[in-house]
Amino acid sequence: MPHVLFFPSYFGSGFGHVSRCLTLAGEMSRRGWNVGMVLAGAYVQTVERAGFQVFKPRFPTRPRGGPAELPAYTYLLDGNIQTLRDGFVRPWRFYAAVMEAMRFVKRFRPNVLVGDFSLLTWVVGRRLHLPVVQIAQSISHPVEPRIIWWEEPPPGMISPDIKPVFNSILSRWKLDPVNRVEELLQGDLFLIPSIPELEPVSRGITNTHYVGPLLHEGQSQAQLPEWVRGLKKHPLVYVTLGGSGAVDSLRFFDVLNSAFEKTPWSVIVSAGRNFDLSKFPPAPSNIQYYQWVDGHRVTRESDVVVFHGGHGTMMETIYYGIPSVVLPSHSERECNGRRLEACSAGLVLSPISNKDSLVLIRRRWRYGEYTTWIRPDNPLTPEMLREATSTVLSDPRYSNGAQALSRIARRYGGAATAVGLIEGLL
Repeated sequence: MPHVLFFPSYFGSGFGHVSRCLTLAGEMSRRGWNVGMVLAGAYVQTVERAGFQVFKPRFPTRPRGGPAELPAYTYLLDGNIQTLRDGFVRPWRFYAAVMEAMRFVKRFRPNVLVGDFSLLTWVVGRRLHLPVVQIAQSISHPVEPRIIWWEEPPPGMISPDIKPVFNSILSRWKLDPVNRVEELLQGDLFLIPSIPELEPVSRGITNTHYVGPLLHEGQSQAQLPEWVRGLKKHPLVYVTLGGSGAVDSLRFFDVLNSAFEKTPWSVIVSAGRNFDLSKFPPAPSNIQYYQWVDGHRVTRESDVVVFHGGHGTMMETIYYGIPSVVLPSHSERECNGRRLEACSAGLVLSPISNKDSLVLIRRRWRYGEYTTWIRPDNPLTPEMLREATSTVLSDPRYSNGAQALSRIARRYGGAATAVGLIEGLL
């Protein structure tokens, strides 16, 4: 029986990384693979309930504290900030994390390692002479990583210098030095869980394959719950914040209420785990708030999805052919929204449309200064959100664009194609 060990990004990220790994894990398990996952954080129990063995790392220890209030928007120039978010703020922490991961590998004895934006997978694979598969978005592919493609980045941005954290350890292990995080995401095989229309890569890149959306088994065939069927007398608007804390203020829900009250639409809001529904303002009769809903089932029956631009939700909308309104809170999410917009499958309402509102933030860590631009407050108004939603609902080019992408996405095969490529690698 072959063994596979997954390394999803486990700090500073939402559920998307874990979800993609779970989807592949389910397909591999059905084919007779023994599946394990190296994971810490909020989703350990989710993976254990799915029946997979979890190895819980102690390193790195995520730094305490952080900004008291999230900005409405943060420019991300590259992936280097993930070094700080994951707690790799000293070389010894990186060394300890790799050594601990190697102990997990020696205990589980996998035939292949699969990473999803984990900074450990490639290094561990090379040290133990194991093949490495990376679930990769085009913006983080090590050959040509680029988050901001639709405009020139604003001047004055300084990315954290990660070389002092990694390169002394990499040199000790006779591995190549790195200048940016994406260079730690190398692999023997790259699986892009998307389509070329949304995540283009250069033709010369090798060992890279599109597999389409990675959705759990049965999700595409899920039946609509009865409580949602009753809302389908009117156009259905689904608002989801995902699992990564897209907003930090109850003001957003006041905007939602004002935007959608007195409209001929039924609205379902999935608020996420960061909010207490009992503290929400009273909602109009056509809006229903939930802590969590089955996003695949509701997305499938919606007429438009309003979301934060996360990759996982984007691929759900594409698979089901549903147009969207994207409210990004950082440049990676805006990147996704701009791709949808370019394909006439969505509209983007960016907080940074007015560049005069940006503030340059300077921070220091052990290895120098780094900077980024932020928008402290969100200029979104009820009128802006209502108008964008109405446009997407009424203009057929958006539903046509989303359905065209859906037809393309369904040709790729998803998890079955991805696992076939992994088996071919071995």
